[in-house]
Amino acid sequence: MTCRKDGITATKWEPSKHRTMGPGAPIQNNHGVELPPRYEIRLVTPNLANSISALSFFTHYFGSPIWSAIYEGRQTREALKAYHACKPFYDMPEMAARNGLSFCIWDKEFGFKKPESATKGGACYWDDFDIDDPNLEVNGRQKLLDALDFPVVGFGLSFDKFKPGDPKGWEAASEATPLNGPMGKYYETHDPRPKGSWEPTAVGQVIERVGSGMRPGYDGKGFMQALSKFIMLEMKSRGYRAIQINCGAPQMHRIWSNPPKPFRSSTLVTFPTWIFEMEEDGRKIRPYEKSKLSNLYLVWTELLDH
Repeated sequence: MTCRKDGITATKWEPSKHRTMGPGAPIQNNHGVELPPRYEIRLVTPNLANSISALSFFTHYFGSPIWSAIYEGRQTREALKAYHACKPFYDMPEMAARNGLSFCIWDKEFGFKKPESATKGGACYWDDFDIDDPNLEVNGRQKLLDALDFPVVGFGLSFDKFKPGDPKGWEAASEATPLNGPMGKYYETHDPRPKGSWEPTAVGQVIERVGSGMRPGYDGKGFMQALSKFIMLEMKSRGYRAIQINCGAPQMHRIWSNPPKPFRSSTLVTFPTWIFEMEEDGRKIRPYEKSKLSNLYLVWTELLDH
């Protein structure tokens, strides 16, 4: 740890120090963010890559009011396809499970489904499913949830905007989740900021969020608000000046629109899911019109000193 002149204690992540500590690594400073004794915030470490990826796609396809509606009836297969296709993305050293910039909430009293999971501190069994199984969608949500046999109950994933990693990894992620592409282009096109006015010029300036989620049964406890506040304070302690996040749920938009003082947030772009049109095979389509949310938001949070 190092102490900056502004009085904030900064924690430097050292991969070699944490790899032998089991799944996740304890944080050194919670910045005053308290959780009930049963829970703790942990750093996402490389040995959680598969688990975090699977939980991310579970919440994406089953928990999101956008994607659960768009992919209704085939969520299980789509979640597994994305999980397998995105392994190159999650394996990149610059990405969420390996970059020291992502965090999760850990349930210290988690009830494991299998004894062997408990002995390892948790395990993900999504690799055991056959995507071609004709009965895959039968009770698919519960089957996938039961196979997430590890104590991570919530997560906030980030990467350094100046260091996005291998384009091939991003290409794999884009192919696995094709509807993220038009949304990203819309945000870029409608961003009101002058080009070059906000982008980082070096590592350690701007954080880009790349996923948030909560395991079923843990909603409504204030965990995501606590984790988001911690991430803002932690990134500030490391010298970052801003965080950019695509808010895919109203509660996330509320959290990131109201950061702790003296931080300040702006909603840069509103993405209109129901009326957004794009051209496909020479005709206009509305790929997001089944969404149960009418809008998504691109939010910019400045980590100000005062």
